[in-house]
Amino acid sequence: MIFYDAKQPGPNPVVVRLFVHERKGLRFDVELIDLAGLENRKPAYRNTINARGEVPALRLDNGRIITEITAICGYFDEIAEGGRRLFGETPEERAEIHMWTRRAYLEIVLPFVTWWRGTDAAEEAYRGHRILMPEARRSHRLLADQGLNQFDEDLEGKTFIAGNDLTMADIMLYGFMGTNTATGEIPWLNVPQRPNVATWFDRMAAREASQKMMTALPASFSN
Repeated sequence: MIFYDAKQPGPNPVVVRLFVHERKGLRFDVELIDLAGLENRKPAYRNTINARGEVPALRLDNGRIITEITAICGYFDEIAEGGRRLFGETPEERAEIHMWTRRAYLEIVLPFVTWWRGTDAAEEAYRGHRILMPEARRSHRLLADQGLNQFDEDLEGKTFIAGNDLTMADIMLYGFMGTNTATGEIPWLNVPQRPNVATWFDRMAAREASQKMMTALPASFSN
């Protein structure tokens, strides 16, 4: 099994790195893709791994390719040996965790990523390989702030997004927020005016797995 990671700390690869460091009981090989050099946009990658040119991706032992970070993390959750499942142990838990993961992505992650895609930094990063929407920056900043304000209320009295235990919902949101906060590209994501989000963010940042997520995985990963 081969996981295609990025040499650079892009938020999508970071989410999967954070997941595998938290989940434990996993073993796979790793190949690094040079996002800065647009290796993921070249025919060698698009024709054999992901036609959409996105990273990360996972090649199974039977040759099947899985893309999209939630799908990859979900697969890892199923095959991990031992440990607590981060997508939930029961049908009720899984439904609730999927709900919060979806909310985190739609209400916060997607708006602030769309906001970033209207910046000069995004234009330089994509170099014509993605349709950007600079005219949407104002509306998506408002949408992201609205989502973060709602999550600040949702987190009242809770340790993590879905309750007392860390789940995929926390990994999804922190993977994106932590990456973009660390790079300094979106400074307005974590502010004192949202104390519950700030406390949750600090709690996530202090975790051992979070300390490792900005670093590409080794050629042979096992935990």
